[in-house]
Amino acid sequence: MSFKLPKLPLFLIIIIVSLISSSFVPTAYALDAKSAKPIAIGKYDNFLPEGKITRFIGETLYYDISFLWFKNAASAKVSFFEENGNFFSVLEASTKGFVGFFTSYRKHFYKTEFEVIDNGKKLRPKTFLRQVVIGNQVEGTQHHFDYAKRLHTWEKQLNGEQVETEQEEIPFDEAFNDILTTFYNVRNGVYGSLRNGKKFVIRTIPEKGHDKISVHILPEQDQERIRIEEGRQKRDEMLINVKVPKEIFKTQTGELMFWSSSHNIPVETTVKDYILLGDLHARFTHREANH
Repeated sequence: MSFKLPKLPLFLIIIIVSLISSSFVPTAYALDAKSAKPIAIGKYDNFLPEGKITRFIGETLYYDISFLWFKNAASAKVSFFEENGNFFSVLEASTKGFVGFFTSYRKHFYKTEFEVIDNGKKLRPKTFLRQVVIGNQVEGTQHHFDYAKRLHTWEKQLNGEQVETEQEEIPFDEAFNDILTTFYNVRNGVYGSLRNGKKFVIRTIPEKGHDKISVHILPEQDQERIRIEEGRQKRDEMLINVKVPKEIFKTQTGELMFWSSSHNIPVETTVKDYILLGDLHARFTHREANH
């Protein structure tokens, strides 16, 4: 049995973004956090481009999301946690206010449980949960990764009832990196330092035959041309083009554009050609840290 529900692709961030039990639960991991005063937009003290990836523990990034003529119609946040030696990240996004009322207060909730590998520099997913709540209806997909047996098992649920389950082999010496795992690995330079003109490909959870995330940091001259076209203030930023499986965000092309700070925080994100709504825009508001 299969099912489809309309989804509002709020999990983009994050990015870079692409994510927690059989029914939706409000987050139980709210941080008693202090705002980390930025030295510039998307920058913070004690930044390291590479190192122990657990340094992101206690960090939460906040975003406002706009689409069509609705400004700040939704909000999102992505956080990294450690609890009793277990590492995980949670992404939450929801419509709000007037738009929330007319969209049944849609919520997206993603959670990835990680293991830390490569001498503390890289994350590998152990489980990945993605849930979408529309009114009283809850759709979820739970993924489990067994690297000893090289098996990826997943099940789909609707309102707490299992409706589909499948299993496939994980390619040798590979991992299916979900969007949260990808987000932190990219920020930690796992695929190399982020510089203008760089390209790389990441293996992700297969979606209808598509199993790769392609990343291209545009050459400097292209970034400058687009910055001028957008009337954008010149900052120490990079423009990154990302292509993900189209099913992740229900878009025509699977294309996302990120303006990233030099501290590897997406400060503005555009999800291109979302079906029926056009481009979606996410703007970074602030960062909190509780170490």
